[in-house]
Amino acid sequence: MTPLINPGYTPEPQLSPIEIDSAHVRATIGMLASEELFVPLMLSLKHIEKFVDEHVAVFVQRGLGADYDISDYHFTEYGADIMEDELPIIALSNLVLKYSPFTIEDIFFLKEKQIIVSTAPPEVFTNEMVHFLQEKKITATGINFLHLDNSQIQETVWQLVSAFLFSQKIQHSIQINPLLLKSVYCYNGEICNRAIAENAGVPWKDLVELCWNWN
Repeated sequence: MTPLINPGYTPEPQLSPIEIDSAHVRATIGMLASEELFVPLMLSLKHIEKFVDEHVAVFVQRGLGADYDISDYHFTEYGADIMEDELPIIALSNLVLKYSPFTIEDIFFLKEKQIIVSTAPPEVFTNEMVHFLQEKKITATGINFLHLDNSQIQETVWQLVSAFLFSQKIQHSIQINPLLLKSVYCYNGEICNRAIAENAGVPWKDLVELCWNWN
């Protein structure tokens, strides 16, 4: 399996910026390491391989699989590219995965209209964090709202990411996908989860109403 980036780069993003072959890459996924130990991997090696086969570049933060004896080399065997730091991964990715809440520092460095998939307990959200989500028009999904067993996480995340990346219009996917209806808490910068809105002291909007315009 060959990574979907130009050959000859070194895994030192600060010294050698990665050049994505945009002619052959449909989208990019970033997988960030969690600050917690022994959290579930959000995508399996096989899922990564499937995405790479669909011309989706996958960037994995160094050491992501260490708790499960999955080396960085194993990830590269299935087509992923390894990077040291999370900020270049965020900068290169259309969609970012992290099995823990995004910190305010993470959110600050998100790009406009980026998609994030993570755990998202309402109590961690502050007004400042929500302001950044709104300002950057982020679409965000909290897998904790799906109440999954660990054995269900990878396949579910695979379905969520595929729905985001391969649909022509995200709002159409949300309308017809129960997983997205239950888990999307911020759509294009609009908070659509009551508990998060109340904790952050901001208004919220109904997700179905936000996505109802099919034009």
